Amino acid sequence: MDEPEICLIVRRFTIGGLERVVLLLANELSARGRRVHVIILDPVGLRAMITEMAPEVTIHVLSGSWAGRLGRLRELTRGRIAHFHPADGRIHPTVRWALRGHPGVFVTYHSDYTPVRNRLTNMLDRAITGRSRGVVACSKSVEDFCLREVGLPAGLVTVVDNAVPAPSAGSVRVERDGVFTLVAVATMNPHKNHVGLLQGFALARRRGHRLRLRLIGDGPAVAEAFGAAAELGVSADVEWYGGLWQSSVVGALLSASDAFVSASRNEGLPMSVLEALQHGLPMVLSDISPHRDAAADAAVYFDPDAPAQFADRLAELLDADAHRRHAAASRRRSALFSAEEFTERHLKLYDAVRFPEGTGRPTDRRAMRRQELS
Repeated sequence: MDEPEICLIVRRFTIGGLERVVLLLANELSARGRRVHVIILDPVGLRAMITEMAPEVTIHVLSGSWAGRLGRLRELTRGRIAHFHPADGRIHPTVRWALRGHPGVFVTYHSDYTPVRNRLTNMLDRAITGRSRGVVACSKSVEDFCLREVGLPAGLVTVVDNAVPAPSAGSVRVERDGVFTLVAVATMNPHKNHVGLLQGFALARRRGHRLRLRLIGDGPAVAEAFGAAAELGVSADVEWYGGLWQSSVVGALLSASDAFVSASRNEGLPMSVLEALQHGLPMVLSDISPHRDAAADAAVYFDPDAPAQFADRLAELLDADAHRRHAAASRRRSALFSAEEFTERHLKLYDAVRFPEGTGRPTDRRAMRRQELS
């Protein structure tokens, strides 16, 4: 029997950790000879990060009426694995309705969505997601959310820790100049707490530490963060890079930095932290379970609502011996988040699916290509 083709479904494809996960999964599956489709339900906000997709992956950007797009989704997923990656804790019942009766639907939860959920939404999610073939939780903390808050059956949920590909040896170079440089990579949403990060950074500067802060990311909270930097008097010490997506450029900025920082209040298993581990960066992270799941002893931790605590913990990493210890821990820790293991865990879930007779798709490549172009 031919291995089923795989559809990875997203509402939008912008710039963020969810998109990084889908990119990695699509590219790794394709490298193993699997035929992969990425289905983007809404072209609004489409970003060039999609160009990092392997050329063998077929990309479908749906347009037209929402009902028409849902119909197209149903057709594209017939006889194929359908793996939905919803964002922002939304349930998307119409998308689930379009996949009704499908024997191979999987759903990934990318974060603990408790702050944006209530009892009613969790009940609805439980009723809809409970009909799926399986649920992937990107970390142990997210699995706890699925079981405790949503109330999904334990047998339905599988933890597959996020991973990142090995850093590429790109041609981009960023020079060091002796200033201790902090780097943060995160979409600028309110829960990422960039203002709190800037407050802690400003306090560390006032204590006499020679520091720079690189902020990579864009989003609705960028104006607030920019205003906070001016009010705190640190505008000249902050570099704003916006929504960078090229892995070679982001990698060069990480490699040329001295520590990774985040004051986020809510995460899944943050891809940015995993990328920073690969570059051997010590970290100053908010003390939330997903950060400890990812970084463990590679980081020092602080209360995200206590900027003074951020400055205190950062001062610890300014000591050369402490910096070396945490950098070594970061490199050791990075080995735990293997792209190969990540992909194999997904394939094990997919390959357990058996489609009923008569639901398969044509195996002739020319026939499939005509179907994609129709």
